[in-house]
Amino acid sequence: MDEAHRGGAEWSPFSEFIRPGDTVVIKPNLVLNTANPEIQDCTTTHPSLIRPVIDYAWKALWGEGKIIVGDACASEANFDEIVDRTGIRRMIEILQERGMQIELRDFRAVKVTTENGIWTGEQSSNTTEAGRVVQLNEHSLFAIEKEKYKHATLHGAGYDIAETNRHHHGDIQEYCVSETILTADVVISMPKMKTHRKAGFTCCLKNLVGINVDKNYLPHFAMGSTNMGGDEMPAISGARAVAMGGYNFMRKHVISHTWQFLGGPAAGFLRKVKGKEKVPDSGKAAEAKPKENVSADATQAGAAAAQAKNAQTGQPKDTDTDLAKWLHNRISGQNVAAGAWAGNETICNMILDLNRVFLCCGKDGELRDRTDRRFFYVADGIRSGMGNGPIHPVPVQVGAVAAGYNGLAIDTAILRLFGINEQSITLYRKANGLDYMHPEEEGDILYNGKQMTAADRFGCDLIAPDDWVYEKL
Repeated sequence: MDEAHRGGAEWSPFSEFIRPGDTVVIKPNLVLNTANPEIQDCTTTHPSLIRPVIDYAWKALWGEGKIIVGDACASEANFDEIVDRTGIRRMIEILQERGMQIELRDFRAVKVTTENGIWTGEQSSNTTEAGRVVQLNEHSLFAIEKEKYKHATLHGAGYDIAETNRHHHGDIQEYCVSETILTADVVISMPKMKTHRKAGFTCCLKNLVGINVDKNYLPHFAMGSTNMGGDEMPAISGARAVAMGGYNFMRKHVISHTWQFLGGPAAGFLRKVKGKEKVPDSGKAAEAKPKENVSADATQAGAAAAQAKNAQTGQPKDTDTDLAKWLHNRISGQNVAAGAWAGNETICNMILDLNRVFLCCGKDGELRDRTDRRFFYVADGIRSGMGNGPIHPVPVQVGAVAAGYNGLAIDTAILRLFGINEQSITLYRKANGLDYMHPEEEGDILYNGKQMTAADRFGCDLIAPDDWVYEKL
């Protein structure tokens, strides 16, 4: 990029796609807040990488235009805590003091509070990001695969199941997208490279979920097991399916309408019930078995990291904190809940729909063959959250940064450098068959300045989440 000036003070690589007067949006992956800085570093795009991207964007603007840094993180995330603990807010303030036209925004329109994994109320907010409803309709993967979803009930990121299905049924398929993103001249997406229990892997493609401001528009799974017509979990026995049918009825017709009033009492009740549950004593501690696709060193490192995490924060394990998952597992008899397994195709369709919005919708939100918005990706894989990410990760030092114009090509190259066949992950198998992902434009893929080869590998394994197995190259 800007080859003529490379190596000198005049080098301005982002001048390849940024022009003076542009509005440039930098969209990091901010996810959730945590008191553990090690976990925050491996799940959130690090400010040490955001900062030079800001600098090169400002250099390309020549003082004309503005930069907006923002994300629609998880509904339950505390945005202020994230940007304060990571230092992002102070970084933006310093740049403002130096005269840079830059601002920080929380893109979310819906924000909630939680208790032990259960939504209990709404966060107060002084700002609300404007969202525009973008209609993909018959162009959505949900419409293209509508026979599969004909009798399914889609579940979003929260409890308002009825609203999720209002926006996704038959040929009505729509998302609520940030006006800031839609109207930008340039968007630089800055994902965090990590594993994901629902999607398998999250980087450039998955990061675009953060352009949608209302999480109720985002189908995350089809309710029920595979033998119930859903993809929330694998098949279960007939008796369990009957019980899950009753639970799903409660979720759809009761919990979805009462969570704001009953969420807190329900969390307290479930905590008491779970506390009285007897734990079988086998007389000896269970032995941890490493995953087949993980080296012994990586397994030991992961176990040490998990122990360090619990020791530093006092935070219980996943199964101790997530009461909603515990209840679901008691009813279904499965350890899989909320679509956190390799058979979940719903979240893949949602991710790919939002990539279509990003790559094809104009500033007016209308779908076309290709947008006139310019875009670029810079992925942070310096420290990666692996295992049961993104919420309960194992921190791993990968030491990688990836950049380019094609998100699918970047993600594919990263997976191959981990020695993973991307076709074994549903999200990438589907993405490779979509024309709007422009796979033919990936161009040369360079690794450490040289043409990438099939033998190139990172120095560590990609640790799969529970109920996932990555196919090796």
